[in-house]
Amino acid sequence: MKRKLAKTEFKSPYDSDYDEDPYEYNSGDDVEDGNKESFIEKEAQKIREKGKAAYFKRGMFRCPYCTTKPKPRDGIYEHLMSHARGLSRSAEDIKTRAEHEALLKALGAI
Repeated sequence: MKRKLAKTEFKSPYDSDYDEDPYEYNSGDDVEDGNKESFIEKEAQKIREKGKAAYFKRGMFRCPYCTTKPKPRDGIYEHLMSHARGLSRSAEDIKTRAEHEALLKALGAI
């Protein structure tokens, strides 16, 4: 919120000339609607640098963000993409949605 207020020079969000421009995501920031696109780009770039093989272990594809219960269980690439597509649309947390959207964006193009 501090960043948003600094960017808008402390204008009230209720002013008619208040514009909510997206702002850059920096490591350690919370992911919000304003910096979601920047976060997705940075995460997608990290995923691309690691390559597809980094998510293929023991003969199965795994989601790097779902660590408590490995998803998808069968490890098929199409199922990983389906998992990422589903969570990028329906996850409750903005960060979870953004992470899976980045995974879809980065690995979907490979």
